[in-house]
Amino acid sequence: MKRTILILCICFTFLSSLTMTAQTPSTEQAKKEILQLVEETFSQGALNALNYEAMYQGFHPDFAILIPTETNGLFKLPLTTWVALVKAYKEDAQQMASGVRNLEYLIDVLDVTDTIALVKVQYFRAQQLIITDYLSYIKFDSRWLAVSKVSKDHIMNPLNLNL
Repeated sequence: MKRTILILCICFTFLSSLTMTAQTPSTEQAKKEILQLVEETFSQGALNALNYEAMYQGFHPDFAILIPTETNGLFKLPLTTWVALVKAYKEDAQQMASGVRNLEYLIDVLDVTDTIALVKVQYFRAQQLIITDYLSYIKFDSRWLAVSKVSKDHIMNPLNLNL
């Protein structure tokens, strides 16, 4: 009897793990929506096309870029400040001529679990990896929004930011 129960438990656990890792149609739809958001509101919003107005469509109002400090703290760059930086960059002819925000990118990871998602994006300039970004998304009602971003700069100040 104990052996039968043990075998049933093992089978149930195995089958449960299979169903949890299966890609459902809703997960695939979520991935499509998030990929479009990354493209339109991040890669073409904050970078490349500098369509800073679009950033408000893909980022939660409480979004922040989290930047570690030398004292093991966190500096939080809010969305409004980030958008203002992108806008100022776009309005500066010298910065625009530099082309430092014209980047190629690769979405390396896109993981969705119900209403939470993580996206890893690698950015390249002249085929050199310069930034790795990790974006966290939450689905609010029927809409995905980025809530935070953590970055790894592979070169010093790759976007010439004055923070």
